[in-house]
Amino acid sequence: MQKKKHSIKAIAKELNISVTTVSFVLNGKAQENRISQKLIDKVQAYVKKIGYQPSQLAKSLRTGKSNIIVFMVEDISNPFFATIAKMIEDRAFKDGYKIIYSSTNNDPVKTMGLISMFRDLQVDGYILTPPVGMDAGFLTELSKDRNPLILFDRYLPEVDCSYVVIDNFQGAKQGLDLFLENGLKNIGFVTIDSDQSQMHNRREAYIQMCKQHGLEERILEIPYDTYSSQETEAVMKAYFETNQGLEAVFYATNYLAMKGMQVVKQLKIKIPDDLQVIAFDDNEFFKFNTPSVSSIEQPKEEIAQSLIQSMLKMINTEQDKREPSKIILQASLKGRESTNKTVK
Repeated sequence: MQKKKHSIKAIAKELNISVTTVSFVLNGKAQENRISQKLIDKVQAYVKKIGYQPSQLAKSLRTGKSNIIVFMVEDISNPFFATIAKMIEDRAFKDGYKIIYSSTNNDPVKTMGLISMFRDLQVDGYILTPPVGMDAGFLTELSKDRNPLILFDRYLPEVDCSYVVIDNFQGAKQGLDLFLENGLKNIGFVTIDSDQSQMHNRREAYIQMCKQHGLEERILEIPYDTYSSQETEAVMKAYFETNQGLEAVFYATNYLAMKGMQVVKQLKIKIPDDLQVIAFDDNEFFKFNTPSVSSIEQPKEEIAQSLIQSMLKMINTEQDKREPSKIILQASLKGRESTNKTVK
């Protein structure tokens, strides 16, 4: 049997009171509208008895507030994004908010379509990793909306809005400095061909290192839309075969490092004896791999805390009094077996 649907109008009729009175009670505005405690208790007891649940959409359309925050990243199944999402969800729930997760697949058209839909649902704020090619004008407009926007993991320099990122240049430099401390000079850099701020800053750290120490640049750029394909494996093999004298490789992402480790194994290159390796962004795989892989670890708890604190503060601040919150956090180096060998 289909469960009977209840409405505020039906509740008012059953209790022989006005729809407005029921609405005030259900929305916590009874006392300020001088509704007696006896009537409040009567309404609350009845709605509990019938199991009434107000429509979230109707409530948000009526009040302009949904207690929902959107968390949009390129791939919510990515362990880094998934971990941040869980941390945010736990904190948001304590403050009476729910999180909607969505993957953009790094597609700006899909992203703008999703945001338009969430706007219609009156969500209270957006946490977004902007995809490659995202229109700066669209983000600028969104940042001026009543419901706040915080960019995460990367930002667009031309968009003046809140963001939480890490110091990608300094993070990459920590790993590259370790190679130098180990006496290495033939250092490669494998990255994604992308203009995103975080990728640009990691690459810039490598370029500056080469200039400062007179080292030859050995950069491999993988097209973003092919990094998980067989084509990437073939390109990596060619890279190692062409650069026979490589002593170390810095991978700009953890998924490139995992692919690279497979290729290195196929080529019978021994780590760390033949080649030292560092990956940007730690992963459980790196801890248990043989040998374990050194990495640049992003402060996930700090990122999640900064995101949700900034979002809640903006939500609870009048729109014309908000100031962009621009937070840059520090990454840390996790040294493991892949960088143990020191050249004498």
